[in-house]
This record gives sequence, structure tokens and C-alpha cells, in this order.
Amino acid sequence: MLSFKDYVLKAIEEYNKYRSPEAKLVKISEKELVLDFEGSFCRTCGVSDYLEDFIYELQKLVEVKIRIASFKEHETIGARYIYH
Repeated sequence: MLSFKDYVLKAIEEYNKYRSPEAKLVKISEKELVLDFEGSFCRTCGVSDYLEDFIYELQKLVEVKIRIASFKEHETIGARYIYH
């Protein structure tokens, strides 16, 4: 049986196949997940669209309630997700 971290890593792999920017796992804990997204961004499209796409990839693999808690834009985008 796969762990939640395994599902997250698989979702990141799928996300990165079809999208730019690329996602990278920074931290995972019991209720929190932190990812960095780096690459070129279409700022006018809405950064949250990129971050929500990761949620869809994860939910294809495992039943989880997850939402974006916060994000910071710099050269990369650091996104913090809360799940249960």
C-alpha cells in the first residue's frame, strides 16, 4: 500500500509531465504539504490555477480533502496546502 507521500510524489511526476512550471516537494507533515513551483508563469492567467492543478492530479490518485492555505510569489512560487 502506498503512503500519502508516495501519492504526492506520483502526483508531482504527473503534474510535471504536462505543465510548466514544475513542482517540487519541499515538506510534508501530518496536515501540511509545501511545494515549490518554478519555471515560466503566465501571471495574467492567475497563479492559483497552477496550484489548483496539482490538487486535481493528487485527487486522481487518492481521496483527500486538500486546499491551498497560502502561497508566495518570488522567482519561484512556494505553496502551502492543508489536507485531511
